[in-house]
Amino acid sequence: MSGEDAAPAVRRVAVAGAGLMGSGIAAELALRPGEVESVRLWDPAPGAADRAVAGAGAVAEALVAAGVLDAAVAQARLTRLGAAPTLAAALEGAEYVAEAAPEDLPLKQALFAQLDAAAAPEAVLASNTSGYDPAALAAGTKRPERVLVAHYFAPAYLIPLVEVVPHAATASWAVERTVALLAAAGKRPVRLERFVPGFVANRLQQALFREALFLLREGIAPAEAIDSVVRYSFGPRLAALGPFAVADFAGHDVYAALATNVWPTLSAESAAGALPPELAASLAQGRLGAKSGAGFYPWPEDRRRRATARRDGALRAVLQAEAGPARDGADAPGARRGRATAEE
Repeated sequence: MSGEDAAPAVRRVAVAGAGLMGSGIAAELALRPGEVESVRLWDPAPGAADRAVAGAGAVAEALVAAGVLDAAVAQARLTRLGAAPTLAAALEGAEYVAEAAPEDLPLKQALFAQLDAAAAPEAVLASNTSGYDPAALAAGTKRPERVLVAHYFAPAYLIPLVEVVPHAATASWAVERTVALLAAAGKRPVRLERFVPGFVANRLQQALFREALFLLREGIAPAEAIDSVVRYSFGPRLAALGPFAVADFAGHDVYAALATNVWPTLSAESAAGALPPELAASLAQGRLGAKSGAGFYPWPEDRRRRATARRDGALRAVLQAEAGPARDGADAPGARRGRATAEE
């Protein structure tokens, strides 16, 4: 495939995996890109794909509430989404395949071998993995040049950014087609130059979480106070500017002094030998967070529902600001460009 005709509009999409991420990805790809004609969702668990399709109306409502999709358009485009009875049925005619299986490398590798064997020769195979090397996912395929990572963030239909991670053998046409489809869906696709474990977002997020655990363990502040510091100080500023623009506004002289005084005291804990004790204790006690009813906080259903509503409301505001006045998802600013700058 040549670079000149490398990124024709994707019209048929398959999504393998109907969990939290797969269902959101499938719904958004059915609802937002104007050129997409069908999205077929498959999951090995009986009834999972059907339930995800039935729940896609909630995604449509969220996008309408965010101001990026007209209600009538949303209702019409919901008909594009359907459950496939088999993986082969989902893949039939698909030009783009999104893999959203559980985060288990052997499982994903086996699935990619199936996708490679059954999908059309020039279909892109994109994984939603949050940390695996795309080269490892492509290892058992005969056409590794079409394999890459397109890493969404939950909720997949509300957070604009998607990390696009090729490996050394990924073809430029596969990257271009992926970026074009994501941009048409109103996303902010950001291409990484090479793989690193955790990509960019999870590395930054885990660095912050490691220091937050250290501050909690040392008795500097309780979890509620640490969360408040992030939410009401540098968190909004980071969202508006990003870390490098924040540093430029603060001044490199100020940051040089902070580096000298603060960096030597930061946590350098490694989880390579053993988990942080807080996480080890949580796992041992079955406290997995909101999904189990308890984590660092107790999560009764009403509290979880309120926190989810607060989170989604804030994310809808971000999405609405990103899209500007566009209401059908096809002409939003994110559809016209794949990268953001500090000036925007």
